[in-house]
Amino acid sequence: MAAGIGLGISMGWTYAKKGFSAVIEGLFAVLAARSTYFENANNSKLSVQELETAGVLDKASIVLTPTGYSEDVIHNVKPNSGDMTHILASNAATRINKDGLVATVLDRDIPRIDYSKGEGAILAETQAVNRMIYSEKFDETGTWAPQSNSNISTTTTDDPEGNTTTVFTFEETGPGQYNLGFPGNISHSGGRGLGVSIWVKKVSGIGDTGVFKIGKLYNMTEDLETYTVGSEWQRVTWESTGGTSASHMVLRGGVGQVFAIWGAQAESSGGYGQKGTVTSYIRTLGNAITRPRDNYLNGGSASLIGAQEGVLYMESAALSDTGSRAIALSAANSAANRVVIFYSSASNTIQGRVQASTTTTIPINGTVSDATDFNKIAFKYKSGDLALWINGSEVATSTASFTFNAALSELAFDQGNGTLQMNGLVKQLAVFDEVLSDSELAALTS
Repeated sequence: MAAGIGLGISMGWTYAKKGFSAVIEGLFAVLAARSTYFENANNSKLSVQELETAGVLDKASIVLTPTGYSEDVIHNVKPNSGDMTHILASNAATRINKDGLVATVLDRDIPRIDYSKGEGAILAETQAVNRMIYSEKFDETGTWAPQSNSNISTTTTDDPEGNTTTVFTFEETGPGQYNLGFPGNISHSGGRGLGVSIWVKKVSGIGDTGVFKIGKLYNMTEDLETYTVGSEWQRVTWESTGGTSASHMVLRGGVGQVFAIWGAQAESSGGYGQKGTVTSYIRTLGNAITRPRDNYLNGGSASLIGAQEGVLYMESAALSDTGSRAIALSAANSAANRVVIFYSSASNTIQGRVQASTTTTIPINGTVSDATDFNKIAFKYKSGDLALWINGSEVATSTASFTFNAALSELAFDQGNGTLQMNGLVKQLAVFDEVLSDSELAALTS
């Protein structure tokens, strides 16, 4: 975490010393003036400078970065109007802030800029439930079930939110199991995947690091992931494949190693047979808590989106390689006429799709090495000339014909009709109301 953030800041200052162009400085000056909150400016300027270097900044009709925002809205870099609405409708949301700390978003409709990958990105998540009813208290009867040869205590230290406070510790004193949760507490139905997580750091014991394991217990059989944990907080996770069952969340540590623990989470997600997902932290105080999805919609307008041709571009990372998620241009929040970039349900697959006049559907597919890494994706749409570009290469094309019979008027973090919402991090989003050349698309996505 710290290394990633440090690298991003260092790169930002390097470019700042060289100086951004007057165009970029002017765009961000306007953005800062109309935003209640303004952060991540250097890294966002770097992203926009990539458009300028590729020779396409002046052609972009919409540019959106994780920089300026206000209640209910995240502001465009271009134009200085027509911003995207954000609705969360919950005060259970958190993010990782620029200092690498867990931060609660107190106003439920404030967009979240998240730094969990080191650089700021717009965080868009689908609905999730933390089934661990006490996420920070591990001595509650019926929730924390220490087995023989294990000990739970407390210590005073900094927590993952940066506060000096009392946190719980766990020590395994001999062979055995350590179970967090009670039967049924984290179970999942319908064969859906399960994701469990907790923050942990080593506070005492032999050596600088300790071995820490996390996973699930079912029918007295453990399925665990192993981590090497040092003196800094880290979030350890375990994700199941759907169709399996779990009754307890399990923690195990090396004998004689004492670990501070904080922020337990167990959440089921996805469809049957899909892998579980770990999402942003949801605090619980005695009951399971639901964080509703982020709803990013109403961006753009018909005047900013090409009537029959254009390019939809994003630099983004999925939160998991499971399920279908999308960002789209659509006509009146409808699937009848739309241009979509999907993270497909097929592993590490990106799909560009045009749907026109209800009856014409044109999908083209490409792959990435890891959908959870940031990838640069551009989808060019024009009747008889469609192309999907990923990380500098043209990966798929189509010569199929189509005609939209309604004007594309909305940019939203979904598949164009309010479903299959984006579940990921967006570093930059741009719309072009005309097609770009192959050399421009190569430069844009490189």
